[in-house]
Amino acid sequence: MLELTRFNGNPILSPREGQAWEADGVFNPGAVMAKGAIHLLYRAVDANRVSRMGYARTTNGTDITFRSSSPVLEPSAEWEEFGCEDPRITPIDGSFFVTYTAFSRRGTRLALASTKDFMSFEKHGLVGPDLDDKDFVLFPESVNGKFAMLHRLDSKIQIAYFDSLDALTDSQEFWSKYVTHVNSFEVLSPKYHWEEWKVGMGPPPIKTDRGWLVFYHGVNAQRIYRVGAALLDLDDPTKTLARTTEPILEPEMDFEKRGIVPNVVFPSGAVILDGDLLVYYGGADRITCVTKTPIDNFLDELEKAS
Repeated sequence: MLELTRFNGNPILSPREGQAWEADGVFNPGAVMAKGAIHLLYRAVDANRVSRMGYARTTNGTDITFRSSSPVLEPSAEWEEFGCEDPRITPIDGSFFVTYTAFSRRGTRLALASTKDFMSFEKHGLVGPDLDDKDFVLFPESVNGKFAMLHRLDSKIQIAYFDSLDALTDSQEFWSKYVTHVNSFEVLSPKYHWEEWKVGMGPPPIKTDRGWLVFYHGVNAQRIYRVGAALLDLDDPTKTLARTTEPILEPEMDFEKRGIVPNVVFPSGAVILDGDLLVYYGGADRITCVTKTPIDNFLDELEKAS
């Protein structure tokens, strides 16, 4: 059976005493491998449910060797007044681009920032249509010469292409046309019972010789969050080459079943280290966990799954 294997020492991040900015949860981290370490940006929530981002680092994928004592990115504008949520990280041209959900009284919008050191950030503003939108990730390489992104409007995952990164934040004319034909850009939609309510992207796509490896969360009618995976065609990511018919991770541990939002496993970061696929996820909107699975075995089984 295809599944992700939990690290026995989970959770690897939990709220710390005396840190009010992360008192209610540290979860849904973005992850990237760089300079001999895995860098994690995690969502930190205070008692008022305002989200900021903390930074942590690990060399072996499981043991945290550094963790910031204060937020490294936090709300600074009206369009994110209630929080900067669920970061994902994509390295492009020497910088790390952080895609996240900006939450305000307008609802949820897509936002973009960048950093070189994970301690200081440049915010580039909002991306996407002026509609509730989430789960924004960038492809780490161009797709047919274009920058590409995935996101979730309503219950499905869609793709969009741009000539440059600058165009991401200067494109309302593009988005006004895009939303009128949104079904034409569909990548993944609910297909199985365990994801019947909605699907949303997890980490940024990982390029393999078999296709783009993507992880996503699927939610059923009982609002239980589970994890699925798919392989997308390298040249046309709207073409699915393989997809899990059953979840590969679901709430089983107490810290996944009980928390701020119960029954949630939410994948948000993934790296490959020494032949192992490490997938980082949030448990019950409270803590951070990781799975560790041989990448070649995983891809072999994924190709057989659908």
